[in-house]
Amino acid sequence: MLRGVTSNQRYVNRNEQNQLVAVQEGLGRPEASQAALIPITKSAVWWGLTQDERRQIFEERSSHIAIGLKYLPAIARRLHHSRDLGEVFDFLTWFEYAPSSSTAFEDLLAALRATEEWKYVEREVDIRLVRRV
Repeated sequence: MLRGVTSNQRYVNRNEQNQLVAVQEGLGRPEASQAALIPITKSAVWWGLTQDERRQIFEERSSHIAIGLKYLPAIARRLHHSRDLGEVFDFLTWFEYAPSSSTAFEDLLAALRATEEWKYVEREVDIRLVRRV
């Protein structure tokens, strides 16, 4: 069993939050019949950094939010926090997209995995799902 909770946006500034809200779409869209659940654990080094140091790596050097914005609204996402619950994974990342956006989703993952931030990921499990229509 995996557990996580949604929480406030931790690494975005107001401008980025406004950009995300303006273009993102919600989960459960009928055409979004494909999904990915990717639980992630980050290293002790990551958690030893201060919030502002993590923000610098997350966005200022890795452009995590800017990368994600390129793929909205085609790919809907939700982040669940698990670390504070004492779970095995720190985050549960959930994505939904239409089959026509499969290549875009793979491009999104490749771009994120190529960032400095990803060097702090110790473990990930990439689970793909398809909803029968």
